[in-house]
Amino acid sequence: MFSPKSHSVINIIAWVSLIAVAVPTAAMIILMAVFDGLSEAVAELNSAIDGDMEVVARRGQTMEYSTSDLDAIAEVDGVQAVAPYLEQSVIASSAGRRITLTLRGVERSYSEVMALEQLIAVGSIESIYSGDIVLGTALCSSLGLYGIGTQIELYALNRRQISTLLPMGGISRMTTYLGGAVNGNEEISSTLAIAELNRVQSLLNYPNRASAIAIKVADGYDTKDVIASLEEVIGEEKKVVTRDEKNASINAILKMEKYAILLIGALIILIATFSIVGTVIMLITEKQRDIAILKALGASKSLIRNIFVGEGVLLTTIGCLVGTILGCGVALLQQHYNFVKIPGDSFLQGYPVSLNIGDVALIVMIVIITGSIVSWATVRTRLKS
Repeated sequence: MFSPKSHSVINIIAWVSLIAVAVPTAAMIILMAVFDGLSEAVAELNSAIDGDMEVVARRGQTMEYSTSDLDAIAEVDGVQAVAPYLEQSVIASSAGRRITLTLRGVERSYSEVMALEQLIAVGSIESIYSGDIVLGTALCSSLGLYGIGTQIELYALNRRQISTLLPMGGISRMTTYLGGAVNGNEEISSTLAIAELNRVQSLLNYPNRASAIAIKVADGYDTKDVIASLEEVIGEEKKVVTRDEKNASINAILKMEKYAILLIGALIILIATFSIVGTVIMLITEKQRDIAILKALGASKSLIRNIFVGEGVLLTTIGCLVGTILGCGVALLQQHYNFVKIPGDSFLQGYPVSLNIGDVALIVMIVIITGSIVSWATVRTRLKS
């Protein structure tokens, strides 16, 4: 590429080959960094509404609990905080508009388990403890709520008072006011509402019952050990589920998407490394006289082949190195400065990026191995004798 005695055409082809390897390498590194960043953002959002693990009923949607039950769970080694919550679908009405939402009743200890405060867009989560309600931003828009303090009516099915003769007697009603709004992913923004636990239990006629007891695990403790200790305390009618188990379907989809991206990226890199073929062929064509001299001096066929394979591998390695530096540089800049913004109203300031050294190493390995195989196959075909 740099020798003044080389033909200009070969110089140009070599540079084109290098760029053709560098660009998809950088693109794959950036793409995987964005994907990992989005995965971490999803996990962070889940941590705002789901505990590290939860105690739930083996049968049914709710379970009975007492203060002593919460104290027993809190005393388990490795448990940092516990918070019961009750969750049910209800109907909300305001200014003539009605919508179905997921109402979650929580206690003050809820904030010690889940980092919900980071999702607050307007108002305060503390307002629920004075009788208000906090809704997702999309829910506020659907109900036409554009100001704190707007009145909201909640209607829920009272399972203990259902009557075929008086169906309206099976409906519970609660009047509340908008105390804040949370902005998260689509599910949170369009379905989640949060109120004080006692009020929700009264609305649903579920005294001393909860959908789950959320648990925050202290740093440095193994999840399996904590689960084993909890199972000895909670009894046979309850079980422990982790956040990953609760969101198993989402995690499985994310893993499948990551594998699909890697596969597509490997195919793109394979196509890109075929640019090395032209460079190697031009080199072999130009160096026929040198090949003849080497043969006359006693050079073996394998030695000559290795020289040109080494040329192809060297071009691939240099292109891969340039692409890696470029890709990591762009990813780190985005990670620290968020210069590429997400259009529209989003809870994220910019595209989330997380540079994973394992992914970078895997991409580099794919590029170099693919380039080496392509170079070897090209030389093997062109230098048969």
